[in-house]
Amino acid sequence: MNYFDDIEYNADDNFDSGELSNLDSESTEEKINILYENGKFEEALKLIDSYLMFSPYSSEAYYKKALVLDGLGLHGEAIEFYDKAISLNPNDVELYINKGISLDNTGNYTQAINNFKRALEIESGNQDAIFNSGLSYERMEQFEEAIACFEKVIEINYKFADAYYELGYCYDFLDELESSVDAYEKHLELNPLNYNAWYNQGIVLNRQGKFLKAIESYEMAIAVKKDFASAWYNLGNAYSAIGRLRKGIECYEFSIKYNNNDSYAYHNIANAFYELSDYDIAINYFNEAINLNNGNYDSYFGRGSCYYNKGEYEQAIKDYDSAIALNKDYSEIWYSKADTLMSVGRIDEAIESYKKVIALDDTNHEAFYDYACALVDSKRNEEALVLLDKCIEIKPDMADAYYEKAKIFFLKKEIESGLEMLEIAFLLRPQDKFEYDFEKDWQKIIEFLVKR
Repeated sequence: MNYFDDIEYNADDNFDSGELSNLDSESTEEKINILYENGKFEEALKLIDSYLMFSPYSSEAYYKKALVLDGLGLHGEAIEFYDKAISLNPNDVELYINKGISLDNTGNYTQAINNFKRALEIESGNQDAIFNSGLSYERMEQFEEAIACFEKVIEINYKFADAYYELGYCYDFLDELESSVDAYEKHLELNPLNYNAWYNQGIVLNRQGKFLKAIESYEMAIAVKKDFASAWYNLGNAYSAIGRLRKGIECYEFSIKYNNNDSYAYHNIANAFYELSDYDIAINYFNEAINLNNGNYDSYFGRGSCYYNKGEYEQAIKDYDSAIALNKDYSEIWYSKADTLMSVGRIDEAIESYKKVIALDDTNHEAFYDYACALVDSKRNEEALVLLDKCIEIKPDMADAYYEKAKIFFLKKEIESGLEMLEIAFLLRPQDKFEYDFEKDWQKIIEFLVKR
C-alpha cells in the first residue's frame, strides 16, 4: 500500500543530501517521493535521515522512513519508525494500517490485527483496515473471521475486487467450492486481466471434476499471460483427465518451454505416453523427470511399469526397488514388483512382496488372490486357502477365488468341497460352465483349472 503523493519528476535526478539545508521542507518531501516511487529506496533513506537531522519531530518523515524500510523488506525495522510517527501523531489511521501490514509481513498476525482494530476505532468504516484484518486472519487460517472481514469490505464497496479474490481463496480452503468459484467469478468481472484469479478458479473447477470449465479458466489465464507455466501444466492435467492425452502432452510441452526444470511436467508427459502404449517415448520422458528430481518415486515406478510392459522384467524390478527405497509404504509398487517377480519365476521373492502388499493394504482382494496363487505354485495349499477366504470375505463375487479354491480341494482329493466351490464359481460367472460328469471327471476338471 502506497501513501506517497503522486508527483512526476525525473527519477534519474541526483540529490545531494549535503545540499539539504538549501531546500525547503516541501521540496525535500517531493524528492523523497520521487526516489521512493522509482524504487530508489537506499537514496530515499539517506535523504530522509538527513532531513530528520534538521527536523527530528516530523511524524511524516518517520512515516516515510518506515515506508522506505518496508520497500527494502526491512519490516521489523520499519515498525520502530511507525511507532515514532504514531507517538507524534496518534490519530493517523494510515500509520496503524501500515504498521499492521509490516507486522503481518513479520508473521505477527495478532499484533497486526490489533493495529487494524486501532485504525477502525479512529475510522470505523476504513475498508483498507478491514481488508488487511481479513488477510491476517487468513494467514492464521482463521477463515471464518477472514470471510467476515472480506464480506464487510464488499458491503462498504461492492467493487473492491481483491476482497472477492480473497473470498475465493478462503472458500476453496474450506472446501466450499461453489462459493469459491462464484467469488472468483465476481472478482474477474471487475478485474478480467488477473491471470492468477483465472488460474485459481481453474484449480477449484478441476477439484469439482468440471474439467471442461477448468480448461476454459486455464486458457483465459494463458491468454493474459502466455508464459504462465503452471497454467499450461494444469491445463495439461485437465485435458488428460478427459482422455485427450495428445492435447495434454502439447500443454505439458508448453509448460516445459516456460519452465524447463519442472520434473512433474516431464513425468506427466511420460504418463500420457504410457497410457498411449508408447513405452519407449515414455521411458525417455521418465528419464528426464528422474534427472531433474531423483527423489520422485513415482517416476521410477512409472518407468518400471514401462519396462514391465516391454517384457524387460529385470530392469523393471530395478526401478521398482528404486521406488521402494524412496517410499516403502506404497503398496502398489510392492504389488507390481511381486507380479514382475512371478513373471521371471522368482516365486519366493514374489511371495515376500505380496506379503508386504497386504500388510500395507488389507483391503486389496486382488493382492490376496495373487498371493494365494503364488503359494499354490509353491505347494503351500493350506496357507493359500486362508488367503482365498480373506479374498472372498472382501469381495464375495470374485469367481476366480472360488476356482482357485476348487483347484486346491481337487488336488487334495476333497472332491465334494471342490465341486461346491466350482458350482459357486459357475453361478458367479455362468459363461464359464462346461459339461463334465463331476463325479467321474474331476481329474479333467483339475487339468482345466490348472490351465486357466
